[in-house]
This record gives sequence, structure tokens and C-alpha cells, in this order.
Amino acid sequence: MERRQNNRHAAAYDAEVRYHSGRKLKLPVLDISLGGCMVDARSWTIREGETVSVKLPSLSWAAAKLVWIEDGKAGIAFEEMLYEPTLEHLNSLGRMAA
Repeated sequence: MERRQNNRHAAAYDAEVRYHSGRKLKLPVLDISLGGCMVDARSWTIREGETVSVKLPSLSWAAAKLVWIEDGKAGIAFEEMLYEPTLEHLNSLGRMAA
């Protein structure tokens, strides 16, 4: 049985992801929680365990790590958890896009 530490919320916006080499790409965020997010990774070539920086809408760059990649989706864990009001703001962006 899968256990999550934080509740996940559907998302409808992009995250900008930057490799340590400086290369950047935009990936659609599929869901998000205080501790991380799941992205559409069909256009992404990366290995589990790699560190990246993630920029979510109206936020600054944050350190993160790729924890899994499978079936065109990837799980990214934030080094520092989001604050609850920040997550609420991001969730409102998803509702506005729907």
C-alpha cells in the first residue's frame, strides 16, 4: 500500500526545471503536495536521484530531487517543504485554469 506524508492536489500549470548543468525545460505539473510534485515527464531524460531546481508559478527557484520516473511521469521531492499558504495559492491557480 502506497503511503504519502502529504495530501496531493491536482494541478494545471507548468514548472520550470533546471538541471545542475544550467539546462532548463518546462514540464506540466500533474499534482502537488507540501513535499513535492508529479510532472508529465514524457519529454524529460533524467535519472532517479538527480538533483534539480524547480520554479513553480510566482515562486523562486527551489532545490529538489527526482525520486522516481515511470510511464512518462516523474516524482520530484522538494528539499524544503512548501508552506501551507503557498500550496493554497498554487491550488487556486489550478482552479482558475480549469
